[in-house]
Formats: sequence, structure tokens, C-alpha cells
Amino acid sequence: MRIVWSPLAIDRATEIADYIAKDKPSAAEKWINTVFSKVEQLQSSPEIGRIIPEINNSQFRDLIYGN
Repeated sequence: MRIVWSPLAIDRATEIADYIAKDKPSAAEKWINTVFSKVEQLQSSPEIGRIIPEINNSQFRDLIYGN
């Protein structure tokens, strides 16, 4: 399985990490590392993510982490 991050997803993850870092840089680093770690799990377990209802294609998965 190949994981492809959209530019928008990378931008949003960066924005969120920057926001968290304003109060606690270590929490931002932990958050971003966990996000990438969770996504990497898809390589060995591609069906852990939910199929996105709007797309309805099993090649596209949605992982929810945190708030």
C-alpha cells in the first residue's frame, strides 16, 4: 500500500502543530509525531481506517485522532 498525503493535509497538520506549539512546543511535537505514526500504521493494516462515505472507495481511508 502506498500512502499519499495531499498538500492540504500537510498544510493543515502544520497549522495545527503551529497552533499547539504556541502554548507548548513539546506537545506539538508529540502530536505531529503521533499523527504520522498513526498514518504509517496503514501500510501494515490498510483497513484500520474507515472508508470515507462521500467517496465510497475502499482505497481512500479516514483516520481520526484527537479532537
